[in-house]
Amino acid sequence: MEGRQEEGEMDLRPKYLKYISFCLAVCMGAVTACSPSSSPGSGEKPMPEASSNWVEEQLKNMSLEEKIGQMFIVGFKGKGGNEQALTVNEQAKTLIEDYHVGGMIYFDRNVESPNQVAKLSNDLQKLALSSERKIPLFITVDQEGGKVARFKEGFTAFPGNMALGATQNKELAYQTGKQMGKELRAVGVNLNMAPVLDVNNNPENPVIGVRSFSEDPGLTAELGAELIRGFHDSGIYTIAKHFPGHGDTAVDSHVGLPEISHSMERLNQVELVPFKKAVSQGTDMVMSTHIIFPALEKEPGIPATLSEKVLTGLLRKQLNYDGIIITDDMEMGAIAENFGTREAVVRAIKAGADIVLVCHSLERQTQSIEAVKQAVEKGEIDEARIDESVRRILRLKAKDAFLKQPYTDVEKATELSNRPEAEKVARQTAEQGVTLVKDPAQHIPLKPENAKKLAVFTVNKPQAIAEVLKQNGYEADVNYVDSLKKTQVPALAEKAGNADAALVVINQVKENPAWIDLIQTLHAKRIPVIVWGMDVPYGLDQLPEGVTSIALYGSSRPLLEAGAKIMAGRIQSQGRLPVTLSKQYPFGWPGQESGNQGG
Repeated sequence: MEGRQEEGEMDLRPKYLKYISFCLAVCMGAVTACSPSSSPGSGEKPMPEASSNWVEEQLKNMSLEEKIGQMFIVGFKGKGGNEQALTVNEQAKTLIEDYHVGGMIYFDRNVESPNQVAKLSNDLQKLALSSERKIPLFITVDQEGGKVARFKEGFTAFPGNMALGATQNKELAYQTGKQMGKELRAVGVNLNMAPVLDVNNNPENPVIGVRSFSEDPGLTAELGAELIRGFHDSGIYTIAKHFPGHGDTAVDSHVGLPEISHSMERLNQVELVPFKKAVSQGTDMVMSTHIIFPALEKEPGIPATLSEKVLTGLLRKQLNYDGIIITDDMEMGAIAENFGTREAVVRAIKAGADIVLVCHSLERQTQSIEAVKQAVEKGEIDEARIDESVRRILRLKAKDAFLKQPYTDVEKATELSNRPEAEKVARQTAEQGVTLVKDPAQHIPLKPENAKKLAVFTVNKPQAIAEVLKQNGYEADVNYVDSLKKTQVPALAEKAGNADAALVVINQVKENPAWIDLIQTLHAKRIPVIVWGMDVPYGLDQLPEGVTSIALYGSSRPLLEAGAKIMAGRIQSQGRLPVTLSKQYPFGWPGQESGNQGG
């Protein structure tokens, strides 16, 4: 699909003469890159003959070790107490040069600034492209926006999926993908581990929450598809996750092995809806989840990642997906503690995975690669099965190497990674998403001239909160409380003293009962009490009568600014709940008929 070209934006479509000359180069086995395509999504166009020839030529000449290496995306870290790895280190060199891995994933430990990331990306690609095969790397990161964003300093703080869900605005989802994608491309990333397509319909979910768009399958599907389209139009490949759905669990698969016991009928009506849409939208990869689905896999205790019935039977055959299947990290507790990473990697490939993700330990990474090789040599895995996956991987890389520059301009990384148009999208998302859940006493607007002295108690971002309140005319006394104990409540409430109003900023209402005690104590002082929720909005409806609650869905600067503007009456709340809190506060609250204030 063609990207929307903004005024003054460079035309990134390949020029005809460059295209022809590069086709000739690829036929000769070169992997030099041309201008980026506006839209690399899989399944959009038949693969050019030159690209197809390159794939088959590579496959014919690759050793078994080189093929297996392409099926791994790995991370790297520093040694000793300081685990930072901001440059290519021995772990990265070993994995690329000796084990021929197909991709690298960045974590916080690999990130310092846009320029540093851009240089690191170039150095990793240079290492891969200096090999005999000259196959570029997938360079990837978890940049979902909101709560999960590895790139922070120097990058736009896009609100996360649930804030987008509260806007119900498909154009903002598209623009978020497009603008975030431009920033990723600017630092050499070509694959994003997004979007999250889990339908969050379990308030107790400890790991998805605000990473989900909504509890509504249709809204999740539509916004997810637009995010994919935006990423594609900026030249970024996508990974739809976590198939077949991680939204209705109360266990974090990073530490345990969850189970979802719904029937196939229910899975088709809820969990699978966004993934079906993503497949039709042309997502480049789908990530499997480490969750047990008895309706799909009858063998007890086998999670989706290791299930042939899920990966091959459901995703490949029933959903007709021909893109790349990638696993979630095989070092997560659900896998490592129950099956062992090395053994599970072999099982995942046998089940239908094309790429396995092993993010941290060099020992586990090398052992896993060796285990796959041994499985092939023993006849446990047919080499034709390896070829099948590597062909899919190379087909996607042929597009990347064929239509995009594998390197990025380090000098322009800062300039390209932080732009006014991206800030505008982040601000619009926040202002359209932040939701006034309830305001029974009509404290909003809380005009600064009438409530200039504001007592603030927060679990997070005290400096940023102080700044946004000052920008909106408040004289705020901001108290940062890391871990509130009930014994601290009287002294903290006393700090409200002669305040005109109190603002309590928490993550989740249920996270610490002492915060409820503080809110009740402040409310008893007969001053206006306003609560900002910086995570999932569950419980905001249960605060004491007379207390105002606003759902921010995150703690990024644009969301904090929007919360302050709504509180001061500079803008009106436009957001609608993307999840149900209760019968009184359902999905979509407040509707048009409810006006602007819940209560």
